[in-house]
Amino acid sequence: MKKGKILILSAAAAAAAVLVCSAAARPVQATAETDTRADKLVTVAASAEVSVVPDKAEITVGVRTEQKEAKAAQDENTEIVNQVIAVLKERGVEEKSIRTSGYNLYPRYDYEHNDAIIGYSVETTLTIKDQEIAEVGTVLSECVAAGATSVHNISYFCSTYSEAYEEALTMAVAKSREKAEVLAKAAGKEIRDVVSITEGYQNNSSEYSNVRMESAKTADAANVSIMPGETGITAQVTVSYRMK
Repeated sequence: MKKGKILILSAAAAAAAVLVCSAAARPVQATAETDTRADKLVTVAASAEVSVVPDKAEITVGVRTEQKEAKAAQDENTEIVNQVIAVLKERGVEEKSIRTSGYNLYPRYDYEHNDAIIGYSVETTLTIKDQEIAEVGTVLSECVAAGATSVHNISYFCSTYSEAYEEALTMAVAKSREKAEVLAKAAGKEIRDVVSITEGYQNNSSEYSNVRMESAKTADAANVSIMPGETGITAQVTVSYRMK
């Protein structure tokens, strides 16, 4: 009987020892409050702008021909378009930078005599990209001399857009810290570090700008002064700072 009691007591002691060890091994949960509470943060929005001058251009010109027969209008149009393309290649424009962006064939009517068809018109539109701003006026003049009958559009591009946007982002973050420091000081605190940064809406339309010239006569278009001016690239950020 004594032996049975000793075994029972030993088992109980072992179980108690296991419970003590388990309790000792169990991690202690932290109860301290973190510094990401609302009263420990200051959140500000800031923006910055970098001005750049576009350095590349895309030009759209048209060749229109009219003949009594559709095929005759097409043949004449093809001949003039080939002349324009040849002139562009002679001045060093790569073939990959020239594309046919539009082609239209339509009848011409005599609306005063029962809408009778009196001929056909054909218009081909060529888009020439990757042109240096300084060369745009010369390109237009040579296209017109080769037979282009209209200049539809000139688009200006900034090849350094990405670099300028990154600069604007850097400036915006710096401005956000300046604003946060002012607010923290007013509250009797100091800025410690950044908790989060959110980039604002990126309006990349400033990467290019257009000058539409549908109504311009070819003589006027050929002599146009190309002045793209400056364009502003803006970056916006929202930053949360931890205060102490």
